[in-house]
Amino acid sequence: MNGSHRHVFNNPAGVLFEIGLFDAAEGCAAIGRPTMEFTWFSGHAWRFALCGNCGIHLGWLYTGSGEGGFFGLILEMIVEDSGKKSAG
Repeated sequence: MNGSHRHVFNNPAGVLFEIGLFDAAEGCAAIGRPTMEFTWFSGHAWRFALCGNCGIHLGWLYTGSGEGGFFGLILEMIVEDSGKKSAG
């Protein structure tokens, strides 16, 4: 989007977010009705994107008319899944 993967925005409360854009986000669940209010990407409505396991806020799912959606995920919230299962 706009030639960049990383973007920095302030929400209406002044909280700063550095997000990365992704075509897919396995494990994220989008909730809420799409809204254009305070959108960071013109022409794209957003919904909250939460962790499907614990429900923590990870970012937003953006959708536009006639286009596939994309996720804007808070970069400091992303962790790599090692794929290893713990013993016990």
